[in-house]
Amino acid sequence: MVDRKISNTELAIKGLVINGVEILPPIAEKAQAQKRTKREIKYYKLFGRIYYQESDLIEFAEKSKTNALA
Repeated sequence: MVDRKISNTELAIKGLVINGVEILPPIAEKAQAQKRTKREIKYYKLFGRIYYQESDLIEFAEKSKTNALA
């Protein structure tokens, strides 16, 4: 598995899809900015652009899971 960087625009348009499975739905850039400000999601800033590591997004998705009561 390649742990690649995903740009904020790619996350806003496509979401996070791995092997045909949607891990995260598309997240609006404004919502991404709010999550970065609250330090809920890790990011990298390279040459003025924002990127996310695929493994960090998977970790974020796992932390966001909730258990529904039946």
